[in-house]
Amino acid sequence: MTLRPLAAALALLLAASAATANAAAQQHGTPSGGAGSIDTPDYHIDTNRARYNLDTGEFTMPEKVRLTRPGTDAIADSAHGNSKLGIATLLGHVVVHDSGNAPEAAGAAYRGSGPATLMCDQLDVDARAKLYTATGHVHFAQGSSTGTADKAILNRGTSQLHLEGDVHLSQNGSSIAASVVDYNLTTKDAEVQGSPVKMVEPVTNPAPPPPSPKPATPSNRKPKPAPQPKPKPSATRRP
Repeated sequence: MTLRPLAAALALLLAASAATANAAAQQHGTPSGGAGSIDTPDYHIDTNRARYNLDTGEFTMPEKVRLTRPGTDAIADSAHGNSKLGIATLLGHVVVHDSGNAPEAAGAAYRGSGPATLMCDQLDVDARAKLYTATGHVHFAQGSSTGTADKAILNRGTSQLHLEGDVHLSQNGSSIAASVVDYNLTTKDAEVQGSPVKMVEPVTNPAPPPPSPKPATPSNRKPKPAPQPKPKPSATRRP
């Protein structure tokens, strides 16, 4: 089993999530209260209530929020943060879906292999530190690959992905169970810790041997008698 596609998928989702949460922070200038939609340079945001302080940069979206852009969409029960500090939090039933065509997929380190989905209880974004944290019932899936953990942290500055707390990764019948998994998206170095680490690889059954040749079936026909030599005529003496 390789960690590379799983790590790339989760990292891409967290990177896309960062852009999603940042979009929430970009909605400054929106009148407080009221319902409707908000358009930022990158995202379209739907929520029933939004409050923003022009002086401090603090914002809150206390009701369900949906953010969409080409290649990525996300939903959460609420959102809050500070646009001037570059921080944002999505709270409650967070779901981020990437179609595989998000702008973040252009980087080799984050290139996955198709649509992927991330679910968690809370998603925290620190844009200045390039730090993105998914917490609580973290679950991500891409194709036949799935993973779960209590927490997932992506540091885009160091290309380091950290998973901790009841980590389970599976792909095409292979699986890893560990307490902590650290993976560098650039160097592809991985460190797995557990008590113990459990790794399962699918059993490959050997190919069956070729069939043995069938023995010759005895024939019921009687063998033909060998031809008898014809007697030579005796020589006749002349008188």
